[in-house]
Amino acid sequence: MTTSKDPTLFPNAEQFDASRYEGAGPAPYSYVPFGGGPRICLGNEYARPQILVFLHNIVKRFKWDLMIPDEKVPYDPMPAPSQGLPIRLRPSA
Repeated sequence: MTTSKDPTLFPNAEQFDASRYEGAGPAPYSYVPFGGGPRICLGNEYARPQILVFLHNIVKRFKWDLMIPDEKVPYDPMPAPSQGLPIRLRPSA
């Protein structure tokens, strides 16, 4: 059984539930979509440029409006917006 379908780690694993990754998220090494070690998925290196292309298109094709322009960004130890940095995306003209 794969770890991502283990009912002790992920109840209702067949149902989409994005909230299971919020907060502390799943236990370490319980969600390893590309595997690891010498048998790591070849798609790991393919997925990285795909994500970069996707982000490039989002940045170039949309205008970003901050929903909370004066949101605080505390450092603990990395910068993290206090309210999650909500934005509104609008198509570029």
